[in-house]
Amino acid sequence: MKSYTIFLDVQTPVHIGSGTQITKKEFTVNMKRIDVYDPFKLYSVLGESYEALFNNPWESLTDYLFENRVKASHAVKYSVHSSDSSVRKTDSIAEFIKDPYGNPYIPGSSLKGAIRTALLSHIISQDKDDKYKSSHFFKAQDIEEDIFGKHTDSALRFLRISDSLPLSTNDLIICKKIDMMTDGTTRELNICREALRIGTTIKFKLTIEKPPYNIKNSQALQIDYIMSAIESFADQYKKVYSSKFSSNVVKDYGDNVIYLGGGVGFNSKTINHSLYKEKAIYKIAETLDRNFRRHNHYKKDISLGVSPRALKCTFVNGTHVEMGICRIRIKEDEAI
Repeated sequence: MKSYTIFLDVQTPVHIGSGTQITKKEFTVNMKRIDVYDPFKLYSVLGESYEALFNNPWESLTDYLFENRVKASHAVKYSVHSSDSSVRKTDSIAEFIKDPYGNPYIPGSSLKGAIRTALLSHIISQDKDDKYKSSHFFKAQDIEEDIFGKHTDSALRFLRISDSLPLSTNDLIICKKIDMMTDGTTRELNICREALRIGTTIKFKLTIEKPPYNIKNSQALQIDYIMSAIESFADQYKKVYSSKFSSNVVKDYGDNVIYLGGGVGFNSKTINHSLYKEKAIYKIAETLDRNFRRHNHYKKDISLGVSPRALKCTFVNGTHVEMGICRIRIKEDEAI
């Protein structure tokens, strides 16, 4: 068994959702600072009036504390800087996943899923016979099982990634969801997310066991091959998708990058372009059209030559950037 350390250097904000929302009753807005409150401590300050606040659907905690001249600073759980000034006191904020001690972290399964997608895409791209277009493969799981084997004997069983080391709430910022169109116009949505700030470094432990000799595609357990797959997938993503958008937003972060978390594009999480090549846009637009009928994806996306036709972005440090881009490095641990 070999042991490695994976380093992710955050290039653009990364959001890994906990599945919960921080509501307008749980935070206050003060210029670009967002204070998130501990509800139990807040209740000890406000008493029964806290229940009255929750029963008023229109009032935010920001307004309540201001109007009633209540100081509740000792009930603040943590504070987060907003990436711009457009976070409203009536918004809700998608919370970043945190450990039992309140520290943000990235589950190893999130990173392994992104690496799995890159490996599948890379292996399919190298298949000269295009066998995975066959009707025998009805869904992505069928393709994955053909490439790596069923779950019980999959090559990826021998690749394990730990949850990341815990981070700090000081590593978080609040980001607005923004859709960028191919002509450079933007549409800001009323969706806010906690995200890791640019410049944060995240560490994971990777262990790779020696697999049985007859395991399928065991080369996927070699670090050089993994990095080649990641670089190939990033290069493909730029060529077939992000290059269709404004160069003011789509910057070159190198090839050793991985797209991670919520708010990143559909194409960064799927193998469609490797699978269908020049016909991928039609397959993607058809899928989106079937699931989001009112957006008329098939007709509009095909006419623009890109699907989906909106690049998922946010606004930080005075500029629009894509979401979820990390530079990845893998270093073998020294033997003890």
